Amino acid sequence: MRLIFTTGDTNGIGIEVLVKALVKSEMQELLQEHELTFCGNAETFKEYAVKAKLPAIFKNDGFSIGDVFLKMLECENYAPVEFGHETKRAAQLAVESLEKAARATVLKEFDAVITLPISKHALQSVGWNFPGQTEMMAHAAGAQNPMMILCSGRLRVALATVHIPLKNVAASLFKEKIVEKISALFKTLKADFSTSNPKIAVLGLNPHAGESGGIGSEEIDIIQPAIAEAFKNGIDVDGPHPADGFFAHGAFKNYDGVLAMYHDQGLIPLKLIAGGAGVNVTAGLPIVRTSPDHGTAYGIAGKDVAKGTSTAEAIQLAIEIVESRERFLKEMQPNF
Repeated sequence: MRLIFTTGDTNGIGIEVLVKALVKSEMQELLQEHELTFCGNAETFKEYAVKAKLPAIFKNDGFSIGDVFLKMLECENYAPVEFGHETKRAAQLAVESLEKAARATVLKEFDAVITLPISKHALQSVGWNFPGQTEMMAHAAGAQNPMMILCSGRLRVALATVHIPLKNVAASLFKEKIVEKISALFKTLKADFSTSNPKIAVLGLNPHAGESGGIGSEEIDIIQPAIAEAFKNGIDVDGPHPADGFFAHGAFKNYDGVLAMYHDQGLIPLKLIAGGAGVNVTAGLPIVRTSPDHGTAYGIAGKDVAKGTSTAEAIQLAIEIVESRERFLKEMQPNF
């Protein structure tokens, strides 16, 4: 399998957590049979590795981490490494890496892309016109309706809305959109996570899921009708569930997927439950894209504090999704 990694923000922890993920004994064993490529600038990578004292051995066309070799897909933009600082040169390199890796994956030169953390503010300051990497990957792949799913083991939380202000969430929800999201999550659970008959929970928008209309009407007017239509379409789905009790009392363990109404509603509990091992997956794409569930962490960059657990999980999940899609497509083929 051919995997490509983006460079992320080279002033953050991205490269550090990648190396720390790759050096793990279980990853060394897993990745022996796969072809790895790092899309970045060789001089910047070397500078980063030296400053962070990373165990990378450089060769003409790439570098080794233990017994794992990564070929370098060169980016022209060199960025001096300034740990903890947001710089335009690091942003320009991150944009070039993202665009080059996405294009190559869409062209099927790679089977999956694993994106390292970026500073969205930094990238937007150099003309990057996307709310996040999810939307950028969707644009590159020609997908109209991408869906962010954060995963930790069997807990997969999808988002009905993603990178929008909280004040705009309610106005962005309507029945057809939620039906579409439930259907997309259902299909993703089957194709990408090898779940034969997915069971899905939908969260409410308001506290106590609206309390029968006493704290908002979105559950009655929008969310409940959407759930009913999706159920009528053959999807095992229920709700709307009050988000606090749903996670606090462990109800999520009874489901294969959860649809949250907005970013923090779903991602705060997932990241707490994941304990630093969550993975971001972009569903609804013709390509496979995963990412660690954290940001650049400028405050600890270069200090040997960051852990590679989430990045290791992102690599492993990318491989599993590629394999799951291949099995699913074979099963969908008519038998002659």
